[in-house]
Amino acid sequence: ILAMQACGVSPKDYSGAKKLETIENRLSIKPLWIEPSGDVPEYAHAQLPPVMVGENLYVASIKGKVSRINAETGRSSWSRSLGEMITGGPGTGQGMIFVGTRNAEIIGLDQTDGSERWRSKISSEMLSLPVFNNGSLIVQTIDGKISSIDGSTGKLNWVYTHSTPKLTLRGTSSPLAIGNNIIGGFADGKLVSINAVTGELNWSTTISAPTGRTDLERLADIDGVMKSTNDTVYVISYQGRVAAVSLMDGNIQWSRKMSSYTGLSIGNGNIYVSDVEGHVWALDARTGATLWKQSDLTGREITAPEVIGNAVVVADFDGFVHWLSLEDGRFLARQSLSDLWEESYPTVYERLDEELDAQEYHRLVTVAPIAAGNLLFVRDNFGALAALQVEK
Repeated sequence: ILAMQACGVSPKDYSGAKKLETIENRLSIKPLWIEPSGDVPEYAHAQLPPVMVGENLYVASIKGKVSRINAETGRSSWSRSLGEMITGGPGTGQGMIFVGTRNAEIIGLDQTDGSERWRSKISSEMLSLPVFNNGSLIVQTIDGKISSIDGSTGKLNWVYTHSTPKLTLRGTSSPLAIGNNIIGGFADGKLVSINAVTGELNWSTTISAPTGRTDLERLADIDGVMKSTNDTVYVISYQGRVAAVSLMDGNIQWSRKMSSYTGLSIGNGNIYVSDVEGHVWALDARTGATLWKQSDLTGREITAPEVIGNAVVVADFDGFVHWLSLEDGRFLARQSLSDLWEESYPTVYERLDEELDAQEYHRLVTVAPIAAGNLLFVRDNFGALAALQVEK
């Protein structure tokens, strides 16, 4: 438990973050459990979220631990230390768990007991989730490559290579597997479709063209969560646009100026976006028109949104989890992870205060919450993993 503490302390200045106002809880949220799960990289967004398969969560930590946890109880049925840093994953498929390491390897573990099945060298670090598709593992790495790896053996099938700018954000988006298409977003603002069998390019389209005089101004990375529905891919870039793109030919159906490095979600026929300023938007999926905008989380460095039931959920830099109405964006409920942790582990909480010399610190949450039925799983950068149940 004590090993979690340093990673969640944020050195950033949040003095300009909007103060939270008291809200009336319109949803009943029942905390089921909160447990240590190993630390998460600073400011991770697409890295190391919990992944649910059946009744179990699979969780990896940056220090090399992979665990299987019962989603209802929070109890671990097995835990394995790989002895090396994990930077990406976990992905799941074919009865296996897949993680990427700092040494640029993909490791396949058995879901039953965590035993190693194979490991394979990749071209560079993976900082996102690998995707399993028709027996193959699809991996995107920070050098601009998307690779297909045989899920049973770890043998390389093909590699698609895309050029990268000199300066990029630290991370990549996770590829989407849609039928025979692999969708990938890159640091130069381009979205591509690749044939899942051959690795050949189907189409390429520009979501955000780099502009400006400096490399910093020209950042246009597609790093956030992408989604698809009804033959349309929804994507957003940093300092660029949010867009709806035809899966068939890459034509942009609509787009509008917006910036995000965390991503978007889909629900109730709408698109929900967390932008860089801390605003949550609801957009019409057909036209991109604004349905509502919630600005009361400005400056709170919110996660990508997750839809659960009739709510869209984000978490922030101070460990608060916010439920917003899908209909109009009003606050429905709020839960503090700090409060849950203090209730469950008061001695550790007090010791953390002492070791930080009672300075202000934040229970930073940058990895997006994950919904499964009426359960929501939230992991902060200390490594505390909480299960929250939306009661009917």
